[in-house]
Amino acid sequence: MKEVSSVSIISDTHGLIDSHIINYLKNTDVIIHAGDICSTKIISDLYQYCDQVYIVAGNNDIPEKYDDPKDKKIISRLKKSQTFQINNHIVSVEHGDRFGHHANHNELRKSYPDARLIIYGHTHIQACDQKDFPWVVNPGACGHTRNNDGGPCFMQIEINADKWDIIPYCFN
Repeated sequence: MKEVSSVSIISDTHGLIDSHIINYLKNTDVIIHAGDICSTKIISDLYQYCDQVYIVAGNNDIPEKYDDPKDKKIISRLKKSQTFQINNHIVSVEHGDRFGHHANHNELRKSYPDARLIIYGHTHIQACDQKDFPWVVNPGACGHTRNNDGGPCFMQIEINADKWDIIPYCFN
């Protein structure tokens, strides 16, 4: 697998990805969605933007909310968490709804101690906690639902050799 130099992290689209973010997604090596997608069209769009996509189910990604059997099947296949590697580093993703609206970064670190990076969503509040390992990030809400940071948000990671720079974005 080729070395990854850019990763885009989104969450809480709730059926819509803000147009400001789409161009970033089209120019990245990996897209990670931390749940509450609420649209199978978004899933297919992400795979059109990028070949390497990781998606977890959020508390609103429930097959029963869909009428089309094909959509139900797509949503039912989403896992609640995923762990994978990017350039030989472990990345773990979950929606984070098990913590309510106040994610416990230390509990996340205990759940995924071997990860370099832990990603969660749910709170709609952008967070970048790099004070301890593993790092814990929340990209904020990427759509237009409860944008607690003032507008649609996401994060990118620029990777150069073993240096990972996390860049938060928020559009008003």
